[in-house]
Amino acid sequence: MSSAPTPLVDVIIPVHTTARPVDRAVGSVVAGGLPVGDRGGVHITVVCHNVEAALIRDRLAAQHRPLVELVECFDGTGNPAAPRNLALERSRARYVSFVDSDDTLAPGALAAWTAIADRHGSAAVLPRLVRGGGGVLRTPVPRPFRRADLDPVRDRLAYRTTSLGLLRRAVLAERGLRFQGQYATGEDLGLTARAWFGGGRIDLAPRRAHYVVHDDADGRITTGARPLAEDLAAFTDLLGGSWYAGLTTAQRTAIAVKVVRVQLLGAVHARAAAGAWTGADTGTCRALLRLLGPAGGPALEVLPRADRDLLDLVVRAGVTAGQVLEASDRRRRFGRPATLLTRDPRRVLHREAPLRFMAASLLV
Repeated sequence: MSSAPTPLVDVIIPVHTTARPVDRAVGSVVAGGLPVGDRGGVHITVVCHNVEAALIRDRLAAQHRPLVELVECFDGTGNPAAPRNLALERSRARYVSFVDSDDTLAPGALAAWTAIADRHGSAAVLPRLVRGGGGVLRTPVPRPFRRADLDPVRDRLAYRTTSLGLLRRAVLAERGLRFQGQYATGEDLGLTARAWFGGGRIDLAPRRAHYVVHDDADGRITTGARPLAEDLAAFTDLLGGSWYAGLTTAQRTAIAVKVVRVQLLGAVHARAAAGAWTGADTGTCRALLRLLGPAGGPALEVLPRADRDLLDLVVRAGVTAGQVLEASDRRRRFGRPATLLTRDPRRVLHREAPLRFMAASLLV
């Protein structure tokens, strides 16, 4: 008896409401340059998260319905980890690719990604992330003109925390990597950090084979106001865990700088801009920064002076939202000495310090 065909790629699209433009996402996969449903081609799994499959089927165009497998996942939560993990456990494909139901792939993207992965044995192929309304999400921030066989530290892979792109399923399975549903946000952090820093080959996709992040649908499932401690839980747990402790100093520094620069200071700004700052927020900042003392290497030393000023402020008792917002606005006035120079002149040309980081970012 012959076995069922094994697809080359399993494209996994979680959807949690009929309001999402899931048919647009499916259509972009169909235009991805590989046959859909054939041996050696693409299998499309749409995971209906806390919504009946029949309702999502009605949202698909007639020509797309035969090409899609609808899988129901009822777990009563709003966390996207459960539908992703369910589809990942069911998959038998060589590669998996996660596509948010809001988003689309550039024409021919899947064919380009798999060609690179097959040629080089890549553990992952990371596409350029382009905003549907214009602009580019500058993650990761590799060395200038570096696109193949990326180094997690030198090419700043820590800045790509999303699982968007092409992942070799066997690598995920061998390392036991899954999305972490216990967190309100950052559910893919543990998977991607271990994938990028796990020793497998990572390549960038051609620029034309990009992933389009749209913002024209309803709010994404992980958005919403939460306590600062909840927003940062996935990151504080990572920094306090045994896996992180086992990395090299350079690797720990690369991850720590990214967490402080993007997650911590980004969340601080959002709360202060909303006029919300409490003693609990101050305690959360203190706890995260304490983790960096023994483990983070020179992470704080490579930050610009304006960032350090803000960090000094947010751990101070009695600070107000207005004071935090004023300091946060100062660190966003790029190009000034306080945003370009480190307190310690010996760190000014570190790869994570502003001068080199901003120069590399402009070339993304």
